[in-house]
Amino acid sequence: MSPKTEKPDQFAKIEAVLRRHPGVRAAKVSRDNFGPDELIVYVVPHDEYMRVALTDTDEERKRIQKWRKTFDLMQMGKEAAAAEPGFNIAGWNSSYTRQPIPAQDMREWVENTVAEITSLRPQELLEIGCGTGLLLLRIAPRCKRYVATDFAPAVLAKLRKQMEQMGSSWEGVDLMERTADNFEGVAECAFDTVVVNSVTQHFPNVSYLTKVMDGAVRALKPGGKIFIGDVRSLPLLETYSASVELYQARPEMELAELRERVAQRVRQQEQLVISPAFFLALAERNTRLSGVEIRLKRGRSDNELTRFRYDVVLHSDGGREVSTELEWLNWTAKGKGIEDIRQMLNDEKPESVAITGIRNARVEKDLKTLERISHLGVGGTVGELRKELEATDPDGINPEDLYATGEELGYRVELSWASCRPSGSYDAILSRADSPAVKRNPAKWPQLSTIGEELAKYTNVPGQNILRERLVQQLLSYSKENLHEELVPQAVVIVDALP
Repeated sequence: MSPKTEKPDQFAKIEAVLRRHPGVRAAKVSRDNFGPDELIVYVVPHDEYMRVALTDTDEERKRIQKWRKTFDLMQMGKEAAAAEPGFNIAGWNSSYTRQPIPAQDMREWVENTVAEITSLRPQELLEIGCGTGLLLLRIAPRCKRYVATDFAPAVLAKLRKQMEQMGSSWEGVDLMERTADNFEGVAECAFDTVVVNSVTQHFPNVSYLTKVMDGAVRALKPGGKIFIGDVRSLPLLETYSASVELYQARPEMELAELRERVAQRVRQQEQLVISPAFFLALAERNTRLSGVEIRLKRGRSDNELTRFRYDVVLHSDGGREVSTELEWLNWTAKGKGIEDIRQMLNDEKPESVAITGIRNARVEKDLKTLERISHLGVGGTVGELRKELEATDPDGINPEDLYATGEELGYRVELSWASCRPSGSYDAILSRADSPAVKRNPAKWPQLSTIGEELAKYTNVPGQNILRERLVQQLLSYSKENLHEELVPQAVVIVDALP
């Protein structure tokens, strides 16, 4: 029987059978795409099934081996060979241009990251994924003990060579070749600081990430800190994708095609992208953790590192901290720009001020790009959109402008992304440096509630294309087992949503 002679209830039966599969959230037979002997079913998958059932240890091992090979090959190239000792940035390429990120941007990134970590006053430090030593070579001389691990042998060999060339005493440094989840021989409560910087994006999945975090917590002394740096932001993944695709698109490209390219970039994402909510949820579940800071990246450089990444500090203080409630000023309702804030601090001289929902000037145009192309049937071209964006002045506040204004007027500035808003807006507390408002306990920041939620909800699924192909094969076999031969679809197409 050909599809054209089938009755609607037979289509409904096909859909109902497929919906019984644990990997299917919704299914639809499309009557508009049939050939004379062709039956196609569109399926929306269950994300949790994709994360768990279709991810196996072999795939995890393959992804780790792939990254190891990639990093080793980077250190065998001309860029690594020409790098100055202590500043080997081979492989740090821009998603926009596919060329190396400018050296001045990377120097600022390194200096700011080192400043963030040294502010934690480390003495016994464990760095997981030390890479070419951009942090180690600057921080280790200030520590009594510095244990650094990495899984790429060529990378470690290059780091050892740099240490020899720099000629300092590295007596307290111990380098070990191992994967990030390997804590063999690491004693419990052995370090006051654990650093996992610009590494999490290369983890194969959320289970691996959780295992690494659990190991880091066990290795931490009471009162210690875990610094997780340069984390890619899941709430901003789509905005990041729109930003990169707009930069690379031809001026004559239709916005409808741009929208599809953005969706495709999100689907084909090979790196692990994490919501700040993951770390909030992790702290709720682990009694050894007493607090979480979600920090915006510091830096004046305008690149993907400052726009779409963040830092995390996990605190282990031996007991749950009591947070201080603050009265929050809504930035959107009040419409306060940087000069309004300056005037308020000058005129009123408050001991502290807490502001929520500050529009982030770093990502404003990227958000407008995403908003413009998100509507079905959108018209226009990339060239026209670029002209629109160029004519638009940002009305948000660059985080660095807020830091500078506060520090100029004698205020300590703290910023947070714990709210996890997809708009990229952030929250700020400005406290007089000579009389801080929060004297004993940390501030209670606006943050996303994660109570009762699974950790897997707060990351993407790297390598979705492979997992989707596995699901397609499962559903074709499932159809043959549970449907009459004439109703078995010739193709299953995985989609993000049914039209």
